[in-house]
Amino acid sequence: MSRAQVKSYLLSFAVFTLWAGAALAQNPLVRDHFTADPSAMVVGDRVYVYPSHDIYCEENNGRENWFCMQDYHVFSSDNLTEWTDHGVILHQEDVPWGNPTANSMWAPDCIERNGKYYFYFPDHGRESSVNGKGFTIGVAVADHPEGPFIPESQPIKGVKGIDPNVFIDDDGQAYLYWSQEHIYGAKLKENMLELAGDPVILKELPSKGLKEGPYMFKKDGAYYLTYPHVANKTERLEYAVGKSPLGPFDFKGVIMDESPTGCWTNHHSIIQFKGQHYLFYHHNDYSPGFDKNRSIRTDSLFFEDEGSIRKVVPTLRGIGVTKMTDRIQIDRYSALADKGASIAFLDNKKPFQGWMVELENGAWVKYNRISFHEKIHTVSIRIMASKAGKLALYSGNEKGQLLAKVRFSGGDNWEMIQKVITDDISGIHDIVLVNEEGGKVAVDWVKFE
Repeated sequence: MSRAQVKSYLLSFAVFTLWAGAALAQNPLVRDHFTADPSAMVVGDRVYVYPSHDIYCEENNGRENWFCMQDYHVFSSDNLTEWTDHGVILHQEDVPWGNPTANSMWAPDCIERNGKYYFYFPDHGRESSVNGKGFTIGVAVADHPEGPFIPESQPIKGVKGIDPNVFIDDDGQAYLYWSQEHIYGAKLKENMLELAGDPVILKELPSKGLKEGPYMFKKDGAYYLTYPHVANKTERLEYAVGKSPLGPFDFKGVIMDESPTGCWTNHHSIIQFKGQHYLFYHHNDYSPGFDKNRSIRTDSLFFEDEGSIRKVVPTLRGIGVTKMTDRIQIDRYSALADKGASIAFLDNKKPFQGWMVELENGAWVKYNRISFHEKIHTVSIRIMASKAGKLALYSGNEKGQLLAKVRFSGGDNWEMIQKVITDDISGIHDIVLVNEEGGKVAVDWVKFE
């Protein structure tokens, strides 16, 4: 893809900064600008996610057709369904030792200790910084997980590289991990701002192919070192297990396979929240033609009885329970007919407007985990079809409880059709939408009232 094509594709729509808003839980999580490299952290009854923020670099404003990040946001949720954007927490111009025009605010991490929140981030240092030019890692500190974060005057001495990750063991010892050709680990001092020992290379990982983005967690006394690795053409997520934070480690397997659409990178974090583990990662959903503009996702993660990680298959549906009164983006489906069903952008020039599902006659789409928390009276569906036809809406599956038969007229414009529902339904249910009559129909969303 040429520079001109990329600019035409990406700059044809505005990338908005939402200072205080909400996003729903389907994948991707953030729907108004690009996000990548999600670092998730549990604080009390909320999950906070610290991603990087992809933009497109124009000529003379960074390396074109490459990764370009200038700031960081933080998002939070108490139910993994509704996510609040708390706005920008750090910009490249705020970093005293950094290059304010490098556009290199790549994958970060954040951790709490003694009531303080320590935000670790890579940036290009100036000659005057303690580590000189090139990528190095700094720290910004806050009293609250959403900030404000104040960057330290110098980066961490003795660290050159990217992709910081911090882990605190049960005995209180903190460790910093990062990558640059290899994956490194080192102890941190109590102040969380300085190394307490020399870095070591974690050598037991696969010897061939790029390895980066380390993320460490502990479960049942075992230390899980997880990381992206280019074993073939693009990155997949792998893991190794050891008996101490700095190894040695035994390679165990793959957490997530390579992207089926060729997105070159993946970067992740793993948390446990309310008894369930989750994998946060990224993909280029909103930018299929340019994989340097990515979007964060999350899916549930499970362990086998002996401690191995069950491979995570990416979904569009994501996690959480959707309220019946939300606009249910049925294109973020949990299941789709093998034939006659497809997903497309509403407007190829404006990807942040989202997607639609297109159903040929006889095709269906399923969306799971909807909370019918009050009595429903009507269903509204946004539809566009070239000729008249009929949709059937069921609870459970296409042979389940019939909720409505929705007839629509043909035309070149979207129409919103409302249908009365007479049957009672309560609790958490799946819904299935079937094209029962007519030609191809496009559906944007479904909503119950």
